[in-house]
Amino acid sequence: MNFKIKNLKFEFMNTILHIDMNSFFASVEQQANPKLRGKPIGVTGGDRETRTVLCTASYEAKKMGVKTGMQIWEAKKICPDLIIIQSNHDKYLSVTTKFLNIFKDYTDKLEVFSIDEAFLEVTSPVIARSPWQPWQSHTTKDCFVVNTPRNDIMIAQEIKQRLKDEIGECITCSIGISYNKLMAKLAGSLKKPDGLVIIPDQKEAIKVLDKIELDDICGIGPATKKRLFNMGITDFRTLRKVPKSCLVSSFKSYGEILYNMARGIDHSPIKTFFEKDEVKSIGHRLTIDHDTSDLLEIKQILLKLCELVGNRLRAKKLSAKTIHCWYRNALSSSVIPAKAGIQNAWIPGQARDDKINFTGNNMQITILPTSDGLQIFKTAWEIFQSIWNEDKIRMIGISVSNLKPDYFATLSLLPETRKQETMQKAIDKINNKYGDFTLQRAVLLKSTPIKRTPNPFLSDRRFKI
Repeated sequence: MNFKIKNLKFEFMNTILHIDMNSFFASVEQQANPKLRGKPIGVTGGDRETRTVLCTASYEAKKMGVKTGMQIWEAKKICPDLIIIQSNHDKYLSVTTKFLNIFKDYTDKLEVFSIDEAFLEVTSPVIARSPWQPWQSHTTKDCFVVNTPRNDIMIAQEIKQRLKDEIGECITCSIGISYNKLMAKLAGSLKKPDGLVIIPDQKEAIKVLDKIELDDICGIGPATKKRLFNMGITDFRTLRKVPKSCLVSSFKSYGEILYNMARGIDHSPIKTFFEKDEVKSIGHRLTIDHDTSDLLEIKQILLKLCELVGNRLRAKKLSAKTIHCWYRNALSSSVIPAKAGIQNAWIPGQARDDKINFTGNNMQITILPTSDGLQIFKTAWEIFQSIWNEDKIRMIGISVSNLKPDYFATLSLLPETRKQETMQKAIDKINNKYGDFTLQRAVLLKSTPIKRTPNPFLSDRRFKI
């Protein structure tokens, strides 16, 4: 959009702000309890201090070497004075709602990226001036000319101050400002805590990219980095020299993303708050409270997880064709994945920019679309048996992908099948009302209890801001 006022041409320029709350859970706990301020604290994701990891650590703890994702015993070995706090999502969601209300005062183009991150797209007026006239804040009789970068800095600084004034002095954020989401997120990660970094254009973006590691940018995880290294690509400068056709040949559609990433290009739009993404996968996993190689116990746990997945599929009126199963060995921190249906599929729980090394076997099995937990289990159990080395395990997980709406399924006319479907609907109705496994298969009666604890953040995207 543009217009003229007395021979001065104005345009509107869109800029992206990425706002990342610093050590969010820990900061909220310190804000709520003054006795924790200035002390090293770690927030756990569970209700126990063993066999769980830190969701986040305060900066006092991070200075001593404690990192998010560390096991409790490991963190306490590094920092004996570490104070462990059990997470409280209701408390964090309350603060999230407060800072989202601050953000929406500046734009209606607000994307909630996670419980402690958001993207804002702000539109600022700029003036197309003559080449010999420098861009700067300027006042004339006819108009007020605003320099866009300065305006964005003022917005960022005002947001930082409002967080302290309206939520609390312990609540800080790092803000990245750039011309697209990818570069804004990168900018926000360059200076923490309480940072403010601007990458104004593609020329500056390339300079920044040439100074960082491949996995310093969102979208390149350890597996992708390893594959790039095997191709002799160790930095973004080298990556830019690789033809797009070569990257697409090696990485399929993700090759084009890598090609653009090396050039600071990102076309992904801001997804406003109530825009829901299409469901691409559904899964559950369980960290067992003891190491086990008991085949019956593992089988019961996996069946329960598959039943939970099946219940969620039916609730969303979906069927799945691709089954994924993986476990974590008790003897190491590595995760052994196995996949059925699609090669190189993403495993739930593995962030694309995480630091966990995933190694193992890949399998491809074609199955008919299903939402039946027992059918999902049969395939998952086949996968597990083919990859398990009979060592003790500490975690097992199941997920399904390649989802199809149920209305594509052919209705069965067989009396027995229709009877099973009617019975399943009745079981789902009772379990949804009274709790998971109120009704369950007899083989599960003496099995390890499993309590479904989904992340409550934006689970239905209906809470008000």
